[in-house]
Amino acid sequence: MSQVLTGKFLAKGLAVAVTTLMMGTVAHAETQEQKEIKQLRQEIEALKALVLQQQQVQQTQTLQIEQVKAAPQQSAAAPKALSTKSDTEVKLYGFVRGDANYIIEGSAGDFSDVAKTNGQTNDKFVATAKTTRIGLDFKTNIDGAEVGGKLESDFAGTNDSFRIRQAYLTYGNWLVGQTQSNFLSNHAPFMIDFSTNVGGGTTRMPQVRYGFDLTPATQLFLAAEKPQTTADHIKSSVPTLTAKLAHNFDDKKGNASARALVEVTKDEDISKRKVGWGLAAGTTYQVLDPLKATLDVSYIQGSNGILYGTNANDAFVHDEDDRNIEQNKIWAVQTGLTYSILPNLKTSLGYGALFADKDSDYAKLEANSVANKEVQQAWLNLVYSPVKPLEFGIEYVNGERKTFDGDKFKEDRIGLMSKYSF
Repeated sequence: MSQVLTGKFLAKGLAVAVTTLMMGTVAHAETQEQKEIKQLRQEIEALKALVLQQQQVQQTQTLQIEQVKAAPQQSAAAPKALSTKSDTEVKLYGFVRGDANYIIEGSAGDFSDVAKTNGQTNDKFVATAKTTRIGLDFKTNIDGAEVGGKLESDFAGTNDSFRIRQAYLTYGNWLVGQTQSNFLSNHAPFMIDFSTNVGGGTTRMPQVRYGFDLTPATQLFLAAEKPQTTADHIKSSVPTLTAKLAHNFDDKKGNASARALVEVTKDEDISKRKVGWGLAAGTTYQVLDPLKATLDVSYIQGSNGILYGTNANDAFVHDEDDRNIEQNKIWAVQTGLTYSILPNLKTSLGYGALFADKDSDYAKLEANSVANKEVQQAWLNLVYSPVKPLEFGIEYVNGERKTFDGDKFKEDRIGLMSKYSF
């Protein structure tokens, strides 16, 4: 009996123990699962907060970008070098330059002067820094109108003195002041020699100029300039009138110009007036990316102050009977090629010439027998830029001058140049 009771008791106890153990296991499993679910929910909430924060950042950045686009764009011009009372934008520019020339035969100056050479100098070395240049460009906007100006100087005046090269103001389409003549072109071949080349010119003179667009690619410039024809017995009572028509073509790879000049002068010795005039045309074209070609042709009658090479003698003189004024008649040409061998290495080959009419009444006067009949010049150069502000160049120039009476004079020299631009 006791054994049976004992067996029943043990069976019940074992059942209770197993049930208790199973219930504990289930409770433990439920507790672990709840913890994992809770942790997962926390991670999801954190991820939601991170996504929301990222969206807010993107919205802020988008708003800032829109504000920048809507704001007025600032000029990309260089920072002001100087400050002015009128809040004018001032840009400083220029270069420090040194030149050395070995004169094989020709003129005695620091630079070539083939139009006046008489072969007086041989085997001579000269050097100068007088072409060093400094300039200021001015620009401001007043009541919607753009006002500007330029002041440019170097040390190439008389006895290497400081001089004004250009000084002018601009207002809308107007220019008033001293700058290059409106008759001159920008189709000159590249040349190191500071005296510029025969057939071209850099004459700068006081003037009033007005320019306007005929089409987006074509501009017309009209100017009244200070007369440049000079002689002891000659005077001018009215300004020289010039006109230039400039045109860009082939997506600005090329440009061309046509120019005209009219000048009235009076010979006081015989109290007579004469009209001098000129016509010119030229072009510059980027034949290939590394190759640029230029060509310019001019005709001048009775004016000697514009083109280089025409100022070696009077533009006109009266005849031996003091009855008529005879004008010098001149054709001039300049042409050349500039080739970029490397981005920092270029070379130019150029030619310039001036031909006077040998059959004109001017040429037949005895007083003009020593005047220029022909002036020719050729040059070859090489320019290397090791870094952007620096340039070093070498150039060979060969020229010849012939007079109406048959005399010939040579101009033969080698030039060296170093330049730091700022």
